[in-house]
Amino acid sequence: YSADSHYQLHPVLVSLKPSSHLPKRYNRRVSKQTRKLVGRRYERRSDFKKERIRRTLRRTQQVAKQWQKSAVKWALIAGAGVIIVVISLLLFSPLLSLREIKVRRISPRLDIEHVQQVMSPLFNRHLLFLTASDVRTILHENISDIETIEMQKIYPSQLIVTIGLHPLIARLEIVDPDEEAGQSTATGSGTDFLTKEGVYVSTVTQHGTESLQTIRLVDWGVRPTPDTVLIPPKILLRLQETREALRVQFGHSVETQTVYLRAQEYHMLADGISLWFDMKSSMEQHLQRYRIFLQSIPRSDIRQYIDLRLTDRLVYL
Repeated sequence: YSADSHYQLHPVLVSLKPSSHLPKRYNRRVSKQTRKLVGRRYERRSDFKKERIRRTLRRTQQVAKQWQKSAVKWALIAGAGVIIVVISLLLFSPLLSLREIKVRRISPRLDIEHVQQVMSPLFNRHLLFLTASDVRTILHENISDIETIEMQKIYPSQLIVTIGLHPLIARLEIVDPDEEAGQSTATGSGTDFLTKEGVYVSTVTQHGTESLQTIRLVDWGVRPTPDTVLIPPKILLRLQETREALRVQFGHSVETQTVYLRAQEYHMLADGISLWFDMKSSMEQHLQRYRIFLQSIPRSDIRQYIDLRLTDRLVYL
């Protein structure tokens, strides 16, 4: 062969017979040492697999913790962003401006249109910062006989106000002091009433007002106007106490009540006799004078009135 010659190797494929178990006659008996050696080998393989699984789980847990920290971090950032947006909307958004006011009335004599006109300055106020005291203040300043006020906010722009008025306790007759006795004139045609707080209201006759007592008002300085405090509550309370005391202690039925506003006195027409009281003395003092009078003078001798205002003497006609 020359130096330039070279060999070319070609792969040769040799078919192998399929593997099969050795015949039993060729099987050798495995010793205990061999079994132990093989067992330790398989144990090492098993331990290696378990260790690999533990490492994989440990790496997975570490990655999960990192993802959890990142998720919490971004969740906090997103939550803070949402809170800032919500606060900005609540504080500066025109969507929460008051644009509608609904009035619910408990008493039928409440003028809803008047209430809405009174509350008109509240429009375009931020509904979140509108308080119940703001509503009560503006209503009490313009409507004198309000008893209860309930406010409900319906977001984003509605306000519902429920108003209850003081109940009516008496019909009112305003007598012209310049008229002669027996020629009294009353404002309206049974449409003038007094509330329990002494506010004069003029309204149409309502159900249940037919049984109200009547109070005649004389000796007033300025012509009374509706929706103003006309007779102080302390005088109204004295009228009620006196009427009840005359009924219980003396068996009298009061027919009419007359209040002299400037003089701070009142007259009770009971069983045809007018009893004169004032606010200077207590009701007990007046009743004690009346007892003394009845012990001294027969009631049959009295034709018109008994003056119980004086402390040192009793005057009657």
